[in-house]
Amino acid sequence: MGTALASTALVSNSTVRLSPGWNALYFWGVWTICILGIGVVLWAALRSKRWARWTTQDILVVAALGVLLEVYDHIIGDQLISPLINPIPGADFSQIHDLPYLFLLMVGVALVRKPGCVTAMVFVNFLLAQLLFGSGHGALDWTDGLTRGIFCDLYIVARGGRVFGRGASVRSMVLDGFMIGVLRGGPNAFLTAWTFDPYLNATYTTWLAIWQATWSNGLFNGIEAAVSAVLAHRVAVSVVPSLGATRRKSAATADPFAEPEPADGHAPIPGSTVPGSTVPGSALKTTNTTEEAWHEAAHAGLRRDLGAAAHRRAVHGARQLPPR
Repeated sequence: MGTALASTALVSNSTVRLSPGWNALYFWGVWTICILGIGVVLWAALRSKRWARWTTQDILVVAALGVLLEVYDHIIGDQLISPLINPIPGADFSQIHDLPYLFLLMVGVALVRKPGCVTAMVFVNFLLAQLLFGSGHGALDWTDGLTRGIFCDLYIVARGGRVFGRGASVRSMVLDGFMIGVLRGGPNAFLTAWTFDPYLNATYTTWLAIWQATWSNGLFNGIEAAVSAVLAHRVAVSVVPSLGATRRKSAATADPFAEPEPADGHAPIPGSTVPGSTVPGSALKTTNTTEEAWHEAAHAGLRRDLGAAAHRRAVHGARQLPPR
């Protein structure tokens, strides 16, 4: 037993150091996966009938939230929030500083609700970071930004338009938020330690550190996104109220004060108590025979000898008939 534990500890603390050839293979393999994922997301956004096409409003929302993500990520978060909470035991490990970031990301998802929204917001954030703070490898570093969003968008595609869809329950929003958070944090943490850093920066990590970074980023980002999901939906509905509409008006929600449609399909006459009566202002009681109906209608000013034509004109309100 002790030998097994010692062997496990030895493997966990050993550094993952692959050959340059394998590092290159994994690195460009990730690029291939990202490009294929972008192709799938673009097809879903532009060709699939399950989603409406992107609008100017969607583009503006993505751009604005991408800027806000950058402002929080590298300015407010790194310079203000993280120094305050990192001294708290376990705060850095549980990724508490990512909570506002995940909330802003979920607001964007709730507003746009289309494939590509997560990758677009995260990539805007990443490009701004490169422009403001520099990058040692230029476009080669883009995989770091792409792997934070492309897997989330592939999940949105797989869900077929049900992520924050109309009529979505609180449970479904929480589960969708959890999955988006896991896919945002977990794969990127693993790939950064496994291939990005070794290939680009010649930085190597132990097996234990890779495992801890992967599950902690995935789990806690998922929890933070799940917690933010319902509030993000409310914010989205307050910005665009139509997003809160769950269904069209049905017969069950019809106006209880609306007058019923008569059997003959004509609109009822105000003040009339005769079924299907079209006599203006009539207060006649219900009759059972055509003869009685004409007899009582005569008192209201309708001449019987004008026949059906006069009756039709009265139905449509074309003109007032002369009294008898």
